[in-house]
Amino acid sequence: MKFRIFLILSFLIFKNAVSQTITVKQYIDTFKNIAMKEMLEYKIPASITLAQGLLESGSGNSRLAKQGNNHFGIKCKKDWTGCTILEDDDALQECFRCYSKAEDSYKDHSRFLKENKRYAALFTLDISDYKSWAKGLLAAGYATNQKYAELLISTIERNKLMQYDSMILSGYNPYNTQVPARIDIVYNKVPSTVVQQNETIDKIANVNNKTINKIIKYNDLNFHSNIEPGDVLYLKPKKRKASVSNHEVKEGETMWEISQKYAIRISSLYKKNLMEVGTEPKAGVILNLQSKASSRPDTISSDESQRITDNFIIHYVSMGETLYSISQKYNVTVEEIKLKNGLKNDQISLGMELKIEKSKKGAIIVYKVQSGDTLYSISKKFNVSVEEIKLWNKITDNSINVGQNIEIRTR
Repeated sequence: MKFRIFLILSFLIFKNAVSQTITVKQYIDTFKNIAMKEMLEYKIPASITLAQGLLESGSGNSRLAKQGNNHFGIKCKKDWTGCTILEDDDALQECFRCYSKAEDSYKDHSRFLKENKRYAALFTLDISDYKSWAKGLLAAGYATNQKYAELLISTIERNKLMQYDSMILSGYNPYNTQVPARIDIVYNKVPSTVVQQNETIDKIANVNNKTINKIIKYNDLNFHSNIEPGDVLYLKPKKRKASVSNHEVKEGETMWEISQKYAIRISSLYKKNLMEVGTEPKAGVILNLQSKASSRPDTISSDESQRITDNFIIHYVSMGETLYSISQKYNVTVEEIKLKNGLKNDQISLGMELKIEKSKKGAIIVYKVQSGDTLYSISKKFNVSVEEIKLWNKITDNSINVGQNIEIRTR
């Protein structure tokens, strides 16, 4: 049995050929539990399995993955009696295995590594040492591309796939398919639900016999808001004060997350703490949840995701961002950002200011619409035309909403 390594070039080819492209995040969300199950059963790091799946299937967008549920390029060989799919590889129209579901492809991949003597040395390695596993795969001849280990390691670190290894080693049970809440809800008597995989606001509204408008209003969202598995959504209005008196802000916590934790309206949370709408509290700050504060806490401004200087775009790190995601936004490399900002590693924190060279062409700035903004005022701010903004953002009229993210492309 021989594995064919489908790298990023394959992804680019298939991306243009397939109408609905699966993103890296969607792929990880879909297959992380399967990879963790394989880790439990076969003792292969989930991070390694996920990274291989991402690389070899073009994030699930290759023809083999979409039409044959084959995520690892496994060829038929003589002992295969299941369904097949033909694809050009080392030779024209070679025979590849196909599966009734993607999970079967993952299991076949695990069995191949576990039962093949060539890879026996891998199973003597520390299961949490993904770097040694990546190098071991290359050394054992899994791939002919001499950069395969580097590709695996960078894929793992860029997408923080090692967290799934840690979850299994900490006792997480991937066979429990119910996604838990990402926050600990403080008892508040307001009925709520936890967003599950593939759930949307309209699905949640329909299941709970609510309108979309009500779900949005109850949870301080808007029609441009994205919800994630594990988010807590309330099914009735939140309250003007919480059941406890205060809250100490943890690193990376946002006002929305805090408001969801205590079922307190975010407008009340801002008013009680004398804060401007759109700002975020610094870690360690004590927020009032019942009475009005006597002074305003230290905050991180999030009015804009960046500001413009003569030579640089100053980007303020938002929740969930990584150096890689920021580099893609501005069409620069991670190393360029690290060099310009004196960073010794890839660690960044919420609210950190990063200098991005303004001269880079084709960068996309994401501007959050503020109260009083119009398309005209935004166009003047960034020296572009109203029509360009409408074209870039598929806006058909001149209406925009506070909090809406607008893409601006630099010249």
